[in-house]
Amino acid sequence: MKHYIRLIFLPAVLAILAATASFASDAPSTNPIKIGVLDWQLLSSKAPQAQEASKRLEKEFQDRKDKFIGKQKEFQSSQEKLQKDKDVMSEAERSKLEKNLAKMQQDLRHMDEELRSDYTARYREEMDNFISVVREVVDKLAQEEKYDLVLPQETTLFMADRIDVTEKVLQRLAKAKAATTTTTKTEKEKK
Repeated sequence: MKHYIRLIFLPAVLAILAATASFASDAPSTNPIKIGVLDWQLLSSKAPQAQEASKRLEKEFQDRKDKFIGKQKEFQSSQEKLQKDKDVMSEAERSKLEKNLAKMQQDLRHMDEELRSDYTARYREEMDNFISVVREVVDKLAQEEKYDLVLPQETTLFMADRIDVTEKVLQRLAKAKAATTTTTKTEKEKK
């Protein structure tokens, strides 16, 4: 009985395997998968939208950075004065200066934390906007050129140069930026 089951079952399994092998060998030639890889670091350093965002952040936080640096210099100057004159100062003067230094140091820490926190929040906002623009450009590129998958280069172990789409995306971002700039100038002229 087992022998008869093997005789019937074995050809069925072989037929299924042959059909699967035939399908698998036909699949790549009729419908190849197209993959692109995007160098995110290069994109975020050279894209005009990223450069503009960086300039906006620098301009927005420059006054606060300058104020912080001024306070740091004031603190260092007071600290140097204490080191230099502590032997000739009265106990009351030295104590007052030490208290002022402690307060200044606390204020500097608070300013630094606040500045970093605010900068990080704004940086994330700018990056979210940039990522949104990049995603739109990549989606459009993938649809037009029929990519099945676009991966960041950082997640790949190896890639051939022919699948790098970074330059194409950079060109499209530059065109999008130019179009946005032209539209903005036209709107300003109408006003």
